[in-house]
This record gives sequence, C-alpha cells and structure tokens, in this order.
Amino acid sequence: MSQIEADALTEEVIAEYLRDNPDFFLSRRELVDRLALPHQEQGTVSLVHVQLNRQRQRIEELEEDITSLMSLAKSNDQTFHEFMALQEQILKCDSLLSVVKAIEEMAKSLGLVAYVRLLESESSYYSLAKESYLRFATNHLNGKEAYLGRMRKADRELLFSDNHRAPEMGSYVVLPLKRKSLQGVLAFSSTDGGHFQPHMDTLFLRHLALVLSHLIESLPWQCEQDERISNTSS
Repeated sequence: MSQIEADALTEEVIAEYLRDNPDFFLSRRELVDRLALPHQEQGTVSLVHVQLNRQRQRIEELEEDITSLMSLAKSNDQTFHEFMALQEQILKCDSLLSVVKAIEEMAKSLGLVAYVRLLESESSYYSLAKESYLRFATNHLNGKEAYLGRMRKADRELLFSDNHRAPEMGSYVVLPLKRKSLQGVLAFSSTDGGHFQPHMDTLFLRHLALVLSHLIESLPWQCEQDERISNTSS
C-alpha cells in the first residue's frame, strides 16, 4: 500500500472514530486548544473559535426564526378574528347578495378587493361562465385547493370579465366554490404584487369558501330588503 493510500485510510479512520465518539474532546481540553483550522478571512483559528462562531450563527438563525414565527402568529391571530367576525355576520344574512356585499366590505377594510363569481347567478355582474372557469382551472389549479400569485390579463378576464378593480400588477388568491358540484369562485386581490404568494396558508380562506358554499345552496339571491336598497340606490 502506498504512503498516500495509508494516509487517506488513517484520516478516514480518524474521521469515522470522531463521528462515533462526539464526546472524545470532553476530557482532552488541552488538545482542543491546540487544534487549528484554516479560515478564509481570519487565517488560522482554533477549533473552539470555530465552534463559538457556529453557535453564534445558529443562535442568530434561531432568533430570526422565532421573530418570524411570532410575527406570523400575531398576523394569523388578527386574521382569525377578522374572519370569525365576518363569518358570524354572513351567517345572519337572509340573502346571498347581502352575503357577497359583506365579503366585499370586509375585503375593502383590509385594503383588498373581493370577487364572488357564480355559475348560476341572477346578476350578470356576479356571473361566471363554466367554460371560463375550466380554462383557468386547467392552467392554474390542477387539483390544488387555491391559486395564489400574480395573474395575467387573459386569466383576469376569464374570471372577472373586464373588471377595472382587478389590479394589473397585483396579486391574487382564487378558491373554487364547491359542494355537490362546482358553484363558482371566491377570489381576493391586492395591489401589492407580493401580498398573495404560492407558499401562503389558505386555511381561513378555505373555511370562508366552505361557509359561502353552504349559503349559496340555502339562501335566495335577493330578499325584499335587498330589492328596496337596490331601488333606492338606482
């Protein structure tokens, strides 16, 4: 066996031994102090110095993770209460139109725009052609529970027609409305292109879509009060 092969074998044996015995240096502190490793920026540094630096980096990473989690928890808590209040409100509605209006007002208060589009709607403004939905779903959903991100003009027109409220450079979340069969879509948009991103959790929105789907089946589109409001506003 050549000297090079012997050295490589010895190094591998040492490395394997240290992996199997991570407490090897606990009783050999003087050896730890003498070990040195080359460092690209600081020259040769001790093993202890390297370990301390790694620990500091890990602590900083953990602190950043904790900060992010706390921020997310705070945001989710606020979102939870907002959606719970909205769901309590719409469950008291006696018409589907008043449900849609409540969702639109909630979205507006959050700086968003809400879109409820239905396959069978008595209002042309809120209607959605099944062919348009299927084209969008084929391109963007593929079995997913929601679409999040930016949206091309062609896709916006498929779902929302030529709606001037749909921001060109904004971001969107689109959820199918389904019970026994497809009913339509619930969508929200933000003028901030990064507001809705593919990695985001849609738990609260999916629950809202579920409640809305139930109300679509159980409520009339309009009631007498809606008609009076409509006549007054016209």
